[in-house]
Amino acid sequence: MYDEIVEIAENKAYLNAVRNETYGPNLDLLRRFPAYSSLADYENELRQQDKLTFSQIFHEPIGYYLLKCFLIADYSVDKAVFISDCELFKKMRDPSARLKLAKLIFERFVADDGAKYPMGESVFERRRKRRALGQRNTLTDGLSDPDEGSLNKLSLQIGKTNAIGVYGKAVNDARERLAKGDAPKTLFDEIAQEVLNDLRLDVFPRFSNSEFFEKYIRAKSLERIEVTHKDFTMLRVLGRGAFGAVTACVKNDTGKLYAAKCIDKRRVMATDAVDSIMSERNLLAMMDSNFVCCLKYAVQDNDTLYLMLDLMMGGDLKYHLNKEVVFSETRSRFHAAEILLGLEHLHSKSIIYRDVKLENVLLDEKGHCRISDLGLAVLTKGRVKGYAGTPGYTAPEVIVMQPYDKACDFFSYGVMVYRFLSGKKPFGPHTGSTDLDKNVLNAEVEYSDEYFSSTAKSLLQGLLQKDPTQRLGVRGIDEIKQHPWFDSVDWGLLEAGYLSPPFVPKLDEVNAESMRHMGRSTNDEKYRKVRLTDEFQKSLSNFPFKSYHALQREIVEVLERADEGVNFEKFAPKPPAPEPDVKPRSTGCCSLQ
Repeated sequence: MYDEIVEIAENKAYLNAVRNETYGPNLDLLRRFPAYSSLADYENELRQQDKLTFSQIFHEPIGYYLLKCFLIADYSVDKAVFISDCELFKKMRDPSARLKLAKLIFERFVADDGAKYPMGESVFERRRKRRALGQRNTLTDGLSDPDEGSLNKLSLQIGKTNAIGVYGKAVNDARERLAKGDAPKTLFDEIAQEVLNDLRLDVFPRFSNSEFFEKYIRAKSLERIEVTHKDFTMLRVLGRGAFGAVTACVKNDTGKLYAAKCIDKRRVMATDAVDSIMSERNLLAMMDSNFVCCLKYAVQDNDTLYLMLDLMMGGDLKYHLNKEVVFSETRSRFHAAEILLGLEHLHSKSIIYRDVKLENVLLDEKGHCRISDLGLAVLTKGRVKGYAGTPGYTAPEVIVMQPYDKACDFFSYGVMVYRFLSGKKPFGPHTGSTDLDKNVLNAEVEYSDEYFSSTAKSLLQGLLQKDPTQRLGVRGIDEIKQHPWFDSVDWGLLEAGYLSPPFVPKLDEVNAESMRHMGRSTNDEKYRKVRLTDEFQKSLSNFPFKSYHALQREIVEVLERADEGVNFEKFAPKPPAPEPDVKPRSTGCCSLQ
């Protein structure tokens, strides 16, 4: 009874935090900004390190936000938004989707009637908001063409204005290519270069002499503050692992929510697992993807190591599949596509993941997927040998202890997609044995027409090839991305985060098991008796970590909350007073000068 009451209380605290009813961007942080007058040495240090250039500031979260604020005051924010949209446009891979977005970008920023749009509005953000109002059947629906008539009227006559102030040959060339249905990734390069030159040579010097720049220096100076375990408050336990619990937590100074992977030092010492823990910490610190849980902070106290990761409020895919039995093909495709992008990021870092499974894929509050838990991942340029993984998912070459490479992840990935579509294990006990690894080696996979379309079957037959040299993806991950089952996916838009998931988790419930069902390790008492040595503590001296990008994002969220409703135009420089119109007294004659 007591445990039930405790769980109810912790669930309520957690849900309130998720809904920003208890926590959220903490405006008290603004009081911690040092006075600009006290930061002269810090500013000089940044200048000496070339960290106050236009490119550096423009691509930092705090810098980009405050540059946009300055540009709003300067009535030219569309220039920064245009550059950001162009950077996303260049990542798009689907030619038809790229053509549609190219027309929208042209109409929004380059056409002479671009001023009809709200200032500072991104084409991508506008499309995402409109698509969010109604779900689509494919991953490229919702990208409708702009009014063709308006494209035919894109004459850049003298006296006409557009949102970015660029005219001439570069604009005419882009317009002509669009009229022919041609939208290469380089379409806006010349126009973007002119805008960048204007931002760098005209806008940036004025920004550097503004109060927005002073605010940038003040906010950035918080990067110097050490982050410790005392900066976090623990909330609800979300799960348990081999070395301890995963707990939702809040960073006190900014109000940002994270998931804390709590690692019991006594277990680490007793199992001689320092190298394993440091390996996971180092691999997580390498992550920079929206499809992998990334390390934000690593802190410790006397008894526990804490890895602070993205809080995925939607729960794991095993939890959701158990509730729903099967996923629709549309939902399966969306999850599979995002997971594949996560694997692509890992493989690009020379990492073999080795533990693709339902439990290790988490959903955020919007329904996007991230791969979690790099405990079994290995960094290697070549092949490795040794069993690692989860029975039923593990590739045949891993089971028989042959040297293997990244292709083993594609086999496990295939098992997971099979489970999405059918709700069944392809190598479960029904295939001949309770030994799942034995089934992987010997059993043939069944593909019922009830669950698998022809393209889904083709994909899975390629992924579940027992011979790794014949497996789909062995010649590169693009081989999987180009499979017909993924034809409706625009990988560029998906990677940029501008496609809406077909499933959004409910945030009025805890998307995790009951804490009472998680249990505790039977070895808790045994490890409690372990005495930590000074030598062991020293071996963890390199454990602490701080992501400056994560910290900057937290600060931007606080600034955004503080700036809600602010009219930045009031900061615009005042125009010079006009010369007094004093007419000289007429002399009754005129002079030619």
